[in-house]
Amino acid sequence: MCLKNLMKFFLLLFLAGCSKTDQNNPNVLIFLSDDQGWGDLSFNGNSNLNTPNIDGIANNGAAFDRFYVSPVCAPTRAELLTGKFFIKSGVNGVTRGYERMNLDQSLISEYFKEKDYNTGIFGKWHNGSQPPYHPNSRGFDEFYGFTSGHWGNYYDPILENNGEITRGKGYISDDITNKAISFIKNSEKPFFTYVSYNTPHSPMQVPEYYLKDKNIVLKGRYSDKENIKKTEAALAMVENLDYNVGKVIDSLKKYKLYDNTIIIYFSDNGPNGNRWNDDLKEKKGSTNEGGVRVPFFIQWPKKINSGIRINQVSSVLDIFPTLIDLTNNNSDIDFDGVSFKKYLDNQNLINNQRKIFSYWNNKISVRNNRFILDNENNLFDLKLDHRQERSVNDKFSSDYNELKKAKNIWKNTVVNKYKQSIKRRRFTVNELNSVYTHLPARDAEITGALKRSSVHANCSFIENWENKDDYIYWDIDVLSSGKSNVELYYTLSEKSVGTEIAIEYNDQIIYKELKTYHDPILEGSDKDIVKRIESYTKEFRKLTIGDIEFKKGPSVLKLKTSKKVGKNSIDFRLLVLKKNKV
Repeated sequence: MCLKNLMKFFLLLFLAGCSKTDQNNPNVLIFLSDDQGWGDLSFNGNSNLNTPNIDGIANNGAAFDRFYVSPVCAPTRAELLTGKFFIKSGVNGVTRGYERMNLDQSLISEYFKEKDYNTGIFGKWHNGSQPPYHPNSRGFDEFYGFTSGHWGNYYDPILENNGEITRGKGYISDDITNKAISFIKNSEKPFFTYVSYNTPHSPMQVPEYYLKDKNIVLKGRYSDKENIKKTEAALAMVENLDYNVGKVIDSLKKYKLYDNTIIIYFSDNGPNGNRWNDDLKEKKGSTNEGGVRVPFFIQWPKKINSGIRINQVSSVLDIFPTLIDLTNNNSDIDFDGVSFKKYLDNQNLINNQRKIFSYWNNKISVRNNRFILDNENNLFDLKLDHRQERSVNDKFSSDYNELKKAKNIWKNTVVNKYKQSIKRRRFTVNELNSVYTHLPARDAEITGALKRSSVHANCSFIENWENKDDYIYWDIDVLSSGKSNVELYYTLSEKSVGTEIAIEYNDQIIYKELKTYHDPILEGSDKDIVKRIESYTKEFRKLTIGDIEFKKGPSVLKLKTSKKVGKNSIDFRLLVLKKNKV
């Protein structure tokens, strides 16, 4: 290397280092856990586990005692990304396309990308699989993980990296962490990194190391319903999360990024089981305290004092506007949340007028800094009765009437208004700026005797293809005309070799004879701590089918059996459409 080029090389290295360490804009790192209850931390009093690294975020910054999210996964994630009530953004479910946010919504990832940040998400997305709903189409430069709500196997799992199918290495949370660290290390600009773990969500799989010597001493309110093995697994998974959070934070310190990084940690809903949760009422899926109150910690060594404890009722809706406020920027987005920066500056401030609404499955609750009015219009004083056991409707009639009125107004102006506007939408294909489109089994419609491998569609496959006339189809919306190559992920028994499948789109039909059997066993049971509710998984074979010339507009894409051999046709997992280079 000549002297001139060598000097140029070292100059670039210097500038890259400066861009990460001397930047005016802080880095942003968000950790989101999945199905972790408020009580699933040693910081919040749970002696059944030890979480020093997550607790450290609270101790080195601010811990919120009354922080609320939605009762289930996809709605909370939509509210994080938009700062708006999930139903306003078009989300009304957790699968089959109902988890997608409307394209007119401004996302936090898009905001930071426009501010010249490197943006990356690692782990669970759960807000749309096909571009332009895919994370790479919604402001994220880098995506590594999966787009559905459930995942079937946590060891060496099949994932995707920017739309391309890949295989993870090792335990999924460890793998996600390593990818996030690599992104942070190689970012030459301020970064917005969203580490979206899928644990302790089921299936209950965790390395044996974290299970050893587990002893559940602290029992919950619903101990008569508690599955101890599930509790042990869930808390072991949280301790694994703690290890990985510590690993990321150590990397920030190693690369001298720690002091100027805003770090957030919270969970997407209440616990996925009956375990200790400070006796809060109910669990995941409920609009009562146990379903929506979660841990929330934020630190920024450069700006936020340590040891702050905030009692102001706050929400996941507040994260987006707060980050705008903390970074001294502004936005014309009409948020439903509000910035909580002033509470970080003065933890004694209280806004008694703030109300937090929780909604799911036609159930609504509303709370302020003292009370909750539940779905049945029972008022509870959370300062004296956090278990929600003694109704105080008559004792605090003015507060009761105020919250009841607020709930009715919100129901009419938000739930009823936006729920009516949500309709089943077609799955998008051939988005102009994207290479890959995934059409998984969970998004397909099925006919005849075909069935899903689990009622939980998210990570299921389609089986029981005994009738030749049965078929799978997707209602699609082709966003741009052009040719795409079709890849099929399937299994086939040896007795069914010679089966011919057909891909049908408008007047085009592609036939493909299956000449190679691929009949692997179901996986997962050997790693499950307790019996799962999700589908078991297996290794699906990739087969290139051929090209389809798509034309812009609505249509139907069908997968059929044109020639059947043996009792069953294929078991189907996924179609991948890869746009041909022009």
